[in-house]
Amino acid sequence: MSAAACSLATEPAPTALAYPALRLERMRVVFQALEPIRLPTYSGSAWRGLLGHSLRRSVCVTRAPTCDGCLLRTHCVYSTLFESPPTSEQTARRYSALPHPFVLEPPPAGQREIPPGESLSLGLTLFGRAGDQLPYLIHALQRAGERGLGREGGRFQLRQVLQEASLGAEDWRSVFAAEQGRLEPLQTAAATLGPAPSAVLIQLQTPVRLKRHGHYLHPQQLDAEALLVTLVIRLERLLARYQPEAEPLDQTPLRKAIGQVRLEHADLRWVDWTRYSSRQGTHMQLGGLLGRFRLRGPGLRTLWPLIVIGQWLHVGKNTSFGLGRYRLVPDQATRD
Repeated sequence: MSAAACSLATEPAPTALAYPALRLERMRVVFQALEPIRLPTYSGSAWRGLLGHSLRRSVCVTRAPTCDGCLLRTHCVYSTLFESPPTSEQTARRYSALPHPFVLEPPPAGQREIPPGESLSLGLTLFGRAGDQLPYLIHALQRAGERGLGREGGRFQLRQVLQEASLGAEDWRSVFAAEQGRLEPLQTAAATLGPAPSAVLIQLQTPVRLKRHGHYLHPQQLDAEALLVTLVIRLERLLARYQPEAEPLDQTPLRKAIGQVRLEHADLRWVDWTRYSSRQGTHMQLGGLLGRFRLRGPGLRTLWPLIVIGQWLHVGKNTSFGLGRYRLVPDQATRD
Protein backbone atom coordinates (compact mmCIF):
# COMPACT_ATOMS: atom_id res chain seq x y z
CA MET A 1 0.00 0.00 0.00
CA SER A 2 1.30 3.42 -0.90
CA ALA A 3 2.17 6.11 1.62
CA ALA A 4 -0.73 8.12 0.23
CA ALA A 5 -3.16 5.33 1.04
CA CYS A 6 -1.74 5.04 4.55
CA SER A 7 -2.38 8.72 5.08
CA LEU A 8 -6.14 8.10 4.89
CA ALA A 9 -6.16 7.12 8.55
CA THR A 10 -8.47 9.03 10.86
CA GLU A 11 -9.37 6.56 13.61
CA PRO A 12 -7.46 4.52 16.25
CA ALA A 13 -5.63 1.39 15.16
CA PRO A 14 -7.63 -1.87 15.17
CA THR A 15 -7.45 -4.11 18.22
CA ALA A 16 -9.80 -7.03 17.47
CA LEU A 17 -7.63 -8.48 14.69
CA ALA A 18 -3.87 -8.76 14.88
CA TYR A 19 -1.88 -8.50 11.70
CA PRO A 20 -2.63 -11.71 9.73
CA ALA A 21 0.13 -14.23 10.29
CA LEU A 22 0.24 -15.47 6.70
CA ARG A 23 3.69 -15.28 5.18
CA LEU A 24 3.73 -13.34 1.90
CA GLU A 25 6.58 -12.76 -0.54
CA ARG A 26 6.14 -10.52 -3.57
CA MET A 27 8.40 -11.06 -6.55
CA ARG A 28 8.85 -9.25 -9.84
CA VAL A 29 10.39 -11.37 -12.59
CA VAL A 30 12.01 -9.40 -15.42
CA PHE A 31 12.39 -10.94 -18.86
CA GLN A 32 13.85 -9.84 -22.19
CA ALA A 33 12.11 -10.76 -25.44
CA LEU A 34 14.25 -12.77 -27.86
CA GLU A 35 11.54 -12.86 -30.52
CA PRO A 36 8.40 -10.79 -31.10
CA ILE A 37 5.85 -11.58 -28.38
CA ARG A 38 2.18 -10.87 -28.90
CA LEU A 39 0.42 -10.76 -25.54
CA PRO A 40 -3.32 -11.47 -25.37
CA THR A 41 -5.70 -8.85 -23.99
CA TYR A 42 -5.28 -10.32 -20.53
CA SER A 43 -2.21 -12.52 -20.25
CA GLY A 44 -2.65 -13.98 -16.76
CA SER A 45 -4.05 -17.26 -18.06
CA ALA A 46 -1.25 -17.61 -20.62
CA TRP A 47 1.41 -17.01 -17.98
CA ARG A 48 -0.17 -19.47 -15.55
CA GLY A 49 -0.46 -22.17 -18.19
CA LEU A 50 3.12 -21.66 -19.34
CA LEU A 51 4.48 -21.69 -15.78
CA GLY A 52 2.49 -24.79 -14.82
CA HIS A 53 3.56 -26.70 -17.93
CA SER A 54 7.22 -25.81 -17.45
CA LEU A 55 7.20 -26.61 -13.73
CA ARG A 56 5.62 -30.01 -14.31
CA ARG A 57 8.21 -30.85 -16.98
CA SER A 58 10.95 -29.79 -14.56
CA VAL A 59 9.94 -31.67 -11.40
CA CYS A 60 7.64 -34.59 -12.28
CA VAL A 61 9.62 -37.80 -11.91
CA THR A 62 6.82 -40.28 -12.67
CA ARG A 63 5.72 -38.71 -15.99
CA ALA A 64 2.19 -39.85 -15.16
CA PRO A 65 -0.50 -38.05 -17.22
CA THR A 66 -2.27 -36.75 -14.09
CA CYS A 67 -1.46 -36.23 -10.42
CA ASP A 68 -4.44 -38.31 -9.22
CA GLY A 69 -3.24 -41.41 -7.39
CA CYS A 70 0.42 -40.39 -7.51
CA LEU A 71 2.43 -41.55 -4.51
CA LEU A 72 4.40 -38.30 -4.52
CA ARG A 73 1.42 -35.97 -4.75
CA THR A 74 1.67 -34.49 -1.25
CA HIS A 75 5.44 -33.92 -1.63
CA CYS A 76 5.72 -32.73 -5.23
CA VAL A 77 6.40 -29.05 -5.90
CA TYR A 78 4.12 -29.00 -8.94
CA SER A 79 1.24 -30.67 -7.12
CA THR A 80 1.59 -28.36 -4.13
CA LEU A 81 1.48 -25.23 -6.27
CA PHE A 82 -0.97 -26.22 -9.03
CA GLU A 83 -3.07 -29.11 -7.72
CA SER A 84 -3.13 -28.05 -4.03
CA PRO A 85 -3.98 -31.42 -2.43
CA PRO A 86 -5.31 -31.38 1.17
CA THR A 87 -2.74 -32.18 3.83
CA SER A 88 -5.12 -34.31 5.90
CA GLU A 89 -8.52 -36.00 5.81
CA GLN A 90 -9.81 -33.30 8.15
CA THR A 91 -8.79 -30.58 5.67
CA ALA A 92 -10.38 -32.53 2.80
CA ARG A 93 -13.66 -32.83 4.72
CA ARG A 94 -13.67 -29.17 5.73
CA TYR A 95 -12.86 -27.61 2.35
CA SER A 96 -14.35 -28.69 -0.97
CA ALA A 97 -11.73 -26.63 -2.82
CA LEU A 98 -8.40 -25.19 -1.74
CA PRO A 99 -6.80 -22.02 -3.11
CA HIS A 100 -3.45 -22.09 -4.87
CA PRO A 101 -0.54 -20.68 -2.83
CA PHE A 102 0.29 -17.95 -5.34
CA VAL A 103 -1.14 -15.19 -7.48
CA LEU A 104 0.26 -13.79 -10.70
CA GLU A 105 0.24 -10.11 -11.61
CA PRO A 106 0.77 -10.00 -15.37
CA PRO A 107 1.31 -6.83 -17.43
CA PRO A 108 -1.74 -4.52 -17.59
CA ALA A 109 -4.62 -5.67 -19.78
CA GLY A 110 -4.58 -4.63 -23.41
CA GLN A 111 -3.14 -6.52 -26.32
CA ARG A 112 0.38 -5.43 -27.14
CA GLU A 113 3.36 -6.60 -29.13
CA ILE A 114 6.79 -6.73 -27.54
CA PRO A 115 9.70 -6.53 -29.98
CA PRO A 116 12.98 -8.39 -29.52
CA GLY A 117 15.22 -6.74 -26.94
CA GLU A 118 12.37 -5.11 -25.00
CA SER A 119 11.76 -6.02 -21.35
CA LEU A 120 8.56 -7.32 -19.81
CA SER A 121 7.84 -8.33 -16.23
CA LEU A 122 5.57 -10.66 -14.29
CA GLY A 123 4.51 -10.17 -10.67
CA LEU A 124 4.40 -13.27 -8.47
CA THR A 125 3.18 -13.40 -4.86
CA LEU A 126 3.82 -16.57 -2.85
CA PHE A 127 1.91 -17.57 0.29
CA GLY A 128 3.15 -19.53 3.29
CA ARG A 129 5.50 -22.41 2.60
CA ALA A 130 5.23 -21.84 -1.15
CA GLY A 131 7.89 -19.18 -0.64
CA ASP A 132 10.40 -22.00 -0.14
CA GLN A 133 9.76 -23.19 -3.71
CA LEU A 134 11.10 -20.05 -5.37
CA PRO A 135 14.20 -21.79 -6.87
CA TYR A 136 11.93 -24.29 -8.67
CA LEU A 137 9.75 -21.47 -10.00
CA ILE A 138 12.75 -19.54 -11.29
CA HIS A 139 14.04 -22.64 -13.06
CA ALA A 140 10.58 -23.28 -14.53
CA LEU A 141 10.34 -19.70 -15.80
CA GLN A 142 13.75 -20.06 -17.42
CA ARG A 143 12.50 -23.15 -19.25
CA ALA A 144 9.25 -21.34 -20.07
CA GLY A 145 11.26 -18.79 -22.01
CA GLU A 146 12.57 -21.53 -24.25
CA ARG A 147 9.01 -22.63 -25.00
CA GLY A 148 7.71 -19.12 -25.69
CA LEU A 149 4.67 -17.04 -24.79
CA GLY A 150 1.67 -15.84 -26.71
CA ARG A 151 -0.12 -17.06 -29.81
CA GLU A 152 3.06 -17.20 -31.88
CA GLY A 153 5.17 -18.56 -29.02
CA GLY A 154 7.68 -15.74 -28.87
CA ARG A 155 10.70 -16.82 -26.86
CA PHE A 156 12.18 -14.78 -24.02
CA GLN A 157 14.99 -14.92 -21.48
CA LEU A 158 14.76 -14.46 -17.72
CA ARG A 159 17.12 -11.68 -16.71
CA GLN A 160 16.41 -10.81 -13.08
CA VAL A 161 14.17 -11.47 -10.08
CA LEU A 162 13.31 -8.67 -7.68
CA GLN A 163 11.75 -9.07 -4.25
CA GLU A 164 9.86 -6.49 -2.23
CA ALA A 165 11.74 -6.02 1.04
CA SER A 166 8.76 -4.65 2.97
CA LEU A 167 5.26 -5.66 1.95
CA GLY A 168 3.50 -2.91 0.02
CA ALA A 169 6.41 -0.45 0.27
CA GLU A 170 7.52 -0.89 -3.38
CA ASP A 171 11.16 -1.20 -2.25
CA TRP A 172 12.34 -3.82 -4.72
CA ARG A 173 15.71 -5.55 -4.28
CA SER A 174 17.46 -7.84 -6.72
CA VAL A 175 17.64 -11.42 -5.37
CA PHE A 176 18.60 -13.24 -8.58
CA ALA A 177 20.48 -12.23 -11.72
CA ALA A 178 20.83 -14.59 -14.66
CA GLU A 179 24.47 -13.63 -15.19
CA GLN A 180 25.41 -14.74 -11.68
CA GLY A 181 23.00 -17.65 -11.23
CA ARG A 182 22.86 -17.17 -7.46
CA LEU A 183 19.60 -16.75 -5.50
CA GLU A 184 19.67 -14.68 -2.32
CA PRO A 185 16.04 -14.28 -1.20
CA LEU A 186 14.99 -11.82 1.47
CA GLN A 187 12.72 -12.22 4.46
CA THR A 188 9.89 -9.88 3.55
CA ALA A 189 8.89 -7.53 6.36
CA ALA A 190 5.20 -7.17 7.20
CA ALA A 191 3.25 -4.22 5.85
CA THR A 192 3.25 -1.09 7.98
CA LEU A 193 -0.34 -0.46 9.03
CA GLY A 194 -1.57 3.00 9.86
CA PRO A 195 -4.72 3.43 11.93
CA ALA A 196 -8.01 2.47 10.29
CA PRO A 197 -9.79 5.17 8.27
CA SER A 198 -13.47 6.03 8.64
CA ALA A 199 -13.88 4.97 4.99
CA VAL A 200 -11.68 3.57 2.25
CA LEU A 201 -11.86 3.83 -1.54
CA ILE A 202 -11.19 0.54 -3.33
CA GLN A 203 -10.21 0.25 -6.99
CA LEU A 204 -10.77 -3.12 -8.68
CA GLN A 205 -7.80 -3.56 -11.01
CA THR A 206 -8.57 -6.95 -12.54
CA PRO A 207 -11.98 -8.62 -12.91
CA VAL A 208 -13.43 -9.68 -9.55
CA ARG A 209 -15.61 -12.80 -9.69
CA LEU A 210 -17.78 -13.25 -6.60
CA LYS A 211 -20.58 -15.79 -6.26
CA ARG A 212 -23.74 -15.83 -4.17
CA HIS A 213 -26.13 -18.81 -4.26
CA GLY A 214 -24.27 -20.19 -7.27
CA HIS A 215 -24.50 -17.03 -9.38
CA TYR A 216 -21.87 -14.41 -10.12
CA LEU A 217 -22.59 -10.98 -8.70
CA HIS A 218 -23.13 -8.16 -11.17
CA PRO A 219 -22.53 -4.45 -10.42
CA GLN A 220 -25.88 -3.77 -8.74
CA GLN A 221 -25.57 -6.89 -6.56
CA LEU A 222 -22.17 -6.34 -4.95
CA ASP A 223 -22.22 -5.48 -1.25
CA ALA A 224 -19.70 -5.31 1.59
CA GLU A 225 -20.70 -8.71 2.97
CA ALA A 226 -20.08 -10.56 -0.29
CA LEU A 227 -16.62 -9.02 -0.69
CA LEU A 228 -15.40 -9.23 2.90
CA VAL A 229 -16.76 -12.68 3.79
CA THR A 230 -15.05 -14.08 0.67
CA LEU A 231 -11.80 -12.44 1.75
CA VAL A 232 -12.06 -13.87 5.29
CA ILE A 233 -12.65 -17.38 3.95
CA ARG A 234 -9.74 -17.06 1.54
CA LEU A 235 -7.32 -16.05 4.29
CA GLU A 236 -8.55 -18.86 6.55
CA ARG A 237 -8.02 -21.47 3.84
CA LEU A 238 -4.57 -20.18 2.89
CA LEU A 239 -3.48 -20.33 6.53
CA ALA A 240 -4.94 -23.81 7.05
CA ARG A 241 -3.31 -25.29 3.94
CA TYR A 242 -0.01 -23.47 3.57
CA GLN A 243 0.85 -22.26 7.07
CA PRO A 244 -0.88 -24.68 9.48
CA GLU A 245 1.51 -23.81 12.31
CA ALA A 246 0.01 -20.31 12.50
CA GLU A 247 -2.74 -19.40 14.92
CA PRO A 248 -6.12 -20.28 13.34
CA LEU A 249 -8.13 -17.32 12.17
CA ASP A 250 -10.95 -16.37 14.56
CA GLN A 251 -13.84 -15.44 12.30
CA THR A 252 -16.25 -14.36 15.06
CA PRO A 253 -15.07 -10.74 15.48
CA LEU A 254 -14.54 -10.44 11.73
CA ARG A 255 -18.06 -11.57 10.86
CA LYS A 256 -19.48 -9.17 13.44
CA ALA A 257 -17.44 -6.29 12.03
CA ILE A 258 -18.55 -7.07 8.47
CA GLY A 259 -22.12 -6.33 9.55
CA GLN A 260 -20.92 -2.84 10.52
CA VAL A 261 -19.52 -1.96 7.08
CA ARG A 262 -21.49 -0.72 4.08
CA LEU A 263 -20.56 -0.35 0.43
CA GLU A 264 -21.39 3.02 -1.11
CA HIS A 265 -20.82 5.25 -4.15
CA ALA A 266 -20.11 2.26 -6.38
CA ASP A 267 -19.04 2.87 -9.96
CA LEU A 268 -18.82 -0.68 -11.30
CA ARG A 269 -19.16 -2.45 -14.61
CA TRP A 270 -19.13 -6.07 -15.77
CA VAL A 271 -16.28 -6.96 -18.13
CA ASP A 272 -16.27 -10.18 -20.15
CA TRP A 273 -13.03 -12.03 -20.67
CA THR A 274 -12.62 -15.23 -22.67
CA ARG A 275 -9.73 -17.61 -22.24
CA TYR A 276 -8.84 -20.91 -23.87
CA SER A 277 -8.31 -23.85 -21.50
CA SER A 278 -5.88 -26.33 -23.02
CA ARG A 279 -6.72 -28.81 -20.25
CA GLN A 280 -10.45 -28.74 -21.03
CA GLY A 281 -9.99 -28.04 -24.73
CA THR A 282 -12.54 -25.25 -24.81
CA HIS A 283 -12.99 -21.51 -24.47
CA MET A 284 -14.17 -20.29 -21.07
CA GLN A 285 -15.95 -17.10 -20.06
CA LEU A 286 -14.28 -15.46 -17.05
CA GLY A 287 -15.98 -12.09 -16.77
CA GLY A 288 -15.99 -10.05 -13.59
CA LEU A 289 -16.39 -6.65 -11.97
CA LEU A 290 -14.16 -3.64 -12.55
CA GLY A 291 -14.48 -0.14 -11.13
CA ARG A 292 -14.43 1.42 -7.69
CA PHE A 293 -16.46 1.86 -4.52
CA ARG A 294 -16.13 2.96 -0.91
CA LEU A 295 -16.36 0.91 2.24
CA ARG A 296 -17.50 2.85 5.29
CA GLY A 297 -18.43 2.03 8.87
CA PRO A 298 -17.07 1.33 12.36
CA GLY A 299 -16.30 -2.27 11.41
CA LEU A 300 -13.30 -1.06 9.39
CA ARG A 301 -11.33 -0.71 12.64
CA THR A 302 -11.48 -4.49 13.11
CA LEU A 303 -11.13 -5.41 9.45
CA TRP A 304 -8.40 -2.96 8.47
CA PRO A 305 -5.45 -5.43 8.54
CA LEU A 306 -7.47 -7.92 6.49
CA ILE A 307 -8.46 -5.29 3.90
CA VAL A 308 -4.84 -4.13 3.58
CA ILE A 309 -3.39 -7.61 3.15
CA GLY A 310 -6.20 -8.52 0.74
CA GLN A 311 -4.54 -6.29 -1.85
CA TRP A 312 -1.95 -9.03 -2.31
CA LEU A 313 -4.19 -12.03 -1.62
CA HIS A 314 -6.70 -10.98 -4.31
CA VAL A 315 -10.34 -12.00 -3.85
CA GLY A 316 -12.89 -14.15 -5.67
CA LYS A 317 -12.47 -16.83 -8.32
CA ASN A 318 -9.40 -17.46 -10.52
CA THR A 319 -6.97 -15.47 -8.39
CA SER A 320 -4.00 -17.53 -9.56
CA PHE A 321 -4.47 -15.94 -13.01
CA GLY A 322 -4.25 -12.53 -11.35
CA LEU A 323 -7.99 -11.91 -11.20
CA GLY A 324 -9.54 -10.30 -8.11
CA ARG A 325 -6.81 -7.72 -7.61
CA TYR A 326 -7.72 -4.49 -5.86
CA ARG A 327 -5.89 -1.48 -4.44
CA LEU A 328 -6.64 1.10 -1.75
CA VAL A 329 -6.46 4.57 -3.25
CA PRO A 330 -6.34 8.06 -1.74
CA ASP A 331 -9.71 9.78 -1.59
CA GLN A 332 -10.58 13.08 0.03
CA ALA A 333 -14.00 11.77 1.05
CA THR A 334 -12.39 9.20 3.37
CA ARG A 335 -11.02 12.00 5.52
CA ASP A 336 -14.50 13.12 6.59
